[in-house]
Amino acid sequence: MVRVLTLGLSGLASATLGSAFEYKTRYACGVCREVLRGQSCEVLGRCESPEVLEAQHGCSNVCGEVDDLSPPKADVQGLELRVSKALGSKDYNLLRISAITSSPDPPTADFFDYSAQFKYKWTQFYLHSALKAVTPGQATQITLGGQDITLSLPAKGAGVTGLLIADPCVNSPTGKSWVGCRFGDEFKTIENTPTLINTFASGDNIDFWSITGDNFYDRTGEITADVFSRISLQAKSKIFNTVPGNHDHWALGSPDVASVHDQCGNGFMQYYGQDSYAAKNLTVGSTEAPFDYSINPHRLLGCKKAAESNFIWYNQIGNLGMIGQNGAFGLDDTRPFLQEACAWAANQEDMDVLVLFGHWDVSGMGAEGDMAMPAFYSEVAAMPGCDKFEAKNMLKFVMGHTHCNDPHPHGKVGAGFRVAGFGMDGCGNYGVPLIDTSDNKVRFWYFDTSDSDRLNEVVACVSREGWKSCTSYATLWLNEDIPAREERSMVV
Repeated sequence: MVRVLTLGLSGLASATLGSAFEYKTRYACGVCREVLRGQSCEVLGRCESPEVLEAQHGCSNVCGEVDDLSPPKADVQGLELRVSKALGSKDYNLLRISAITSSPDPPTADFFDYSAQFKYKWTQFYLHSALKAVTPGQATQITLGGQDITLSLPAKGAGVTGLLIADPCVNSPTGKSWVGCRFGDEFKTIENTPTLINTFASGDNIDFWSITGDNFYDRTGEITADVFSRISLQAKSKIFNTVPGNHDHWALGSPDVASVHDQCGNGFMQYYGQDSYAAKNLTVGSTEAPFDYSINPHRLLGCKKAAESNFIWYNQIGNLGMIGQNGAFGLDDTRPFLQEACAWAANQEDMDVLVLFGHWDVSGMGAEGDMAMPAFYSEVAAMPGCDKFEAKNMLKFVMGHTHCNDPHPHGKVGAGFRVAGFGMDGCGNYGVPLIDTSDNKVRFWYFDTSDSDRLNEVVACVSREGWKSCTSYATLWLNEDIPAREERSMVV
């Protein structure tokens, strides 16, 4: 007898029957596989659905032939490098350098201060990490795993450019899938998203790149490892920042249908190696874990989120300040961190623009109303320190969740930008958003690559000449003058 109507505890969420889970067709494979694992179809609200009946056939008709129940594979190809900016409370010249391996051995001896197997989730991987000093405005050469790497941190106060991504999905050859990638085949995202990252982020004209949540819709780490194996070492050598989305906590995107098999952010935080608030007190040479592992995600029903401090951060690159949040936590819990971050930002004389990074653009699916980015922006804009940037229209925010690439979709004209058109169902667009704070301006550019011919033209131009010589292919979402620093300093 198939486990369609069981109420077994092996994967039962903490939700009650009649769950608020909003089913969409992209969840067909994930729902089927949850039922196959023993999840209650009542909790999922899908007892009469075709995908639940497909559980009798192993879900192959909705998921493909690969069995989701097989153990995660530790498939790390090449040097899996992460470079993140140190938390803003630390010296500007510090970067966190991390490597992910499939064995306990670090790529290079006597370089990393912390080395350990991933804890709780994605335990097929090992993390090696250290804070390192570099010289801002100059290239810093290091060697890891026998490969020469160039690290670059712009001089403090210099204009910078960043590549902005959210909600990237792929149809991975690993066969692992919980959420369908609606435009994955049409846009060939498994090939083209890494190509776009490599093309833009490998060049001299990009200083950092980011993913603002729902990073490849991955529960076990296998899809993520496959995608990152396609990203060049030059791109991985650039500063990277990220914040989690709902699917980085719960595979089906909602705490209402959380499973004991979900990562609840644990795999995410270790794989991406941010110098988060959890590492605030760590200094160069510290052998302590750069994360707070105090919350064990394992529970009889659903899973517990990792501590909020593992996901939130503030830092500065050039003249750009950035604050990262996690909408799965409440504003009251986050407020002390925000007050600290805003006070810090106000004291940076060479910071011209401040950008908030968060995943949710609307509430629900784990986020309260005041943690969805449009409302969150309004809350932060009124906080002492951040209000001085708001007064000069230099407080901006970037978000994902609704799968579109478009400027100010929620009425925050000139402030909010959604960068989530990377394959999932939604607006159906696909392209590369950039933020650029050079030449005493703040600009948001968008290179649409929804058409394969246009994508090839953009890739060829940027590879040959750098993105700044290819703006004829881009739409300018925002073009504002940055106020003179002495003028801004007069704001009270």
